[in-house]
Amino acid sequence: MRSFSLKSKIGLFPRPTGAKLAKLARTVNVEMQEYIGFSFSYSRPVTSSITQSWDAVRAEPINFPLSTDQAIAAFGGQSCPAILESLRNTGGYGRYSIFAANPIQTLSIPASDREQFHHFLKEIGGKQLRGSAKIPFGGGWIGYLGYEAGLGLENVPRVENGSLGLPELRMSLYDATAVYDHAEKQWYATAIEWPSDSQFRGRSVQERLESIALILNKASQISPRDSEKTPNQNSGSRPILASALTKDQYLDRVRRIQELILDGEVYQVNLTQRWQVDLPMSPLEIYQKLRNINPSPYGAFLQWPDAAIISSSPELFLDVREKHVVTRPIKGTRPRGGDFESDHRLRRELEASEKDRAELNMIVDVLRNDLGRVCEIGSVKVRSAGEIEEHPTVFHRVATIEGRLRGDCELVDLILAAFPGGSVTGAPKIRAMQVISELEPTPRGVYCGAIGWIGLDGSMTLNLAIRTMIATRDKVYLHAGGGITIDSDPEDEYREMLTKLRAMAKAVGTGIEHEF
Repeated sequence: MRSFSLKSKIGLFPRPTGAKLAKLARTVNVEMQEYIGFSFSYSRPVTSSITQSWDAVRAEPINFPLSTDQAIAAFGGQSCPAILESLRNTGGYGRYSIFAANPIQTLSIPASDREQFHHFLKEIGGKQLRGSAKIPFGGGWIGYLGYEAGLGLENVPRVENGSLGLPELRMSLYDATAVYDHAEKQWYATAIEWPSDSQFRGRSVQERLESIALILNKASQISPRDSEKTPNQNSGSRPILASALTKDQYLDRVRRIQELILDGEVYQVNLTQRWQVDLPMSPLEIYQKLRNINPSPYGAFLQWPDAAIISSSPELFLDVREKHVVTRPIKGTRPRGGDFESDHRLRRELEASEKDRAELNMIVDVLRNDLGRVCEIGSVKVRSAGEIEEHPTVFHRVATIEGRLRGDCELVDLILAAFPGGSVTGAPKIRAMQVISELEPTPRGVYCGAIGWIGLDGSMTLNLAIRTMIATRDKVYLHAGGGITIDSDPEDEYREMLTKLRAMAKAVGTGIEHEF
């Protein structure tokens, strides 16, 4: 076993406790960093007032060669692994990847209840530690918020048939992590310095830093071929995808939405459906395949004893740092072409599509309204109304909206105002959610909810849980859909949905060309 050493380069930062104690505070200047993927960093130098409480996140560099594939193999074999990968730098996002396992606490709620949901988020965001300016996330909560958790917030009817029985919200607390900086090609071991009276005070910071370094050291000895190889199917036959709706049923629902639009009830509804297939390999192997087929800025693998979440989302839901909020909705999709000419033609087609432009504009208005409920007056700005992003299998039209949280608002207020995301509901939001409950035959679960991390310093990054699969003990559930407007062609919408499904279907060892 090769040796390694840890030398402290990052000290402890005091803990913020609110405006009333600000007079006792000292000032810390935080250096400017880039926007990143499963993390958000400052877009300008920031000054923070903080008080004298010595709770913090420590980060130490790890200086032996190691690939992220090896880290996935090592952390995937630990208890309750959580992997958040940024594998694509899109729009300036995609710098850091986070690896964790062996959580010290897991919290969940089984049903949608506004009071319980609010209390849960208060509990998650209630601890305020100071992190390192160098590392955006050094410990905290990692998990998901299921789509149906948002139904209880707006008193929208629930679809019960076909529920997978998973908690609608589940977050695990990790007090030691590994973080990889893709820009500097540098690994870090991190650990939380808990206060002396904390219920989580146990192993010392140094012990936890060394435990992460040990996992990484063992990972570095895994053969690259073993960590990167594509899993093989056990038999020559492909598993068969079973859909919740036939093609004709889906087309009928598209037309029903268009009737509601003509009646003036909605402007747009995001219609989705679910497929299922027998579990063909381990959830970790499916994730390893998916990340190679469709690398994304918000890849995620989360596993608990009863289920695993496998995601390659391209969409940022909410990103918060020092009260600065960013959301980046996606509306408009075209498949990638098989050659340069067809690729160029499909991109130009998306750029010129008035239907897709109008669809995104409607969702931008929804999100501006959501952020406006909790952000400072005049701070909500549309930084980009729609730019084309390239992904391995598709082109997307993406907007960027920013704002600044009011002084009296916290992360819980932002989530309550914005969840679920407007691009997976429609406009107007509540009526669109009601239509979704009427027309979709199964619950969405984790799909169309949010996946990511909530830091102990008031920062947060959540993706929108699209291109996301749920693996149980014997099944894998896949979802896909799209926004329906009055200009939608039902056949085109169906083809677009299958385009979004294709990478996930390939990852589970099947295809979609002949099944539907």
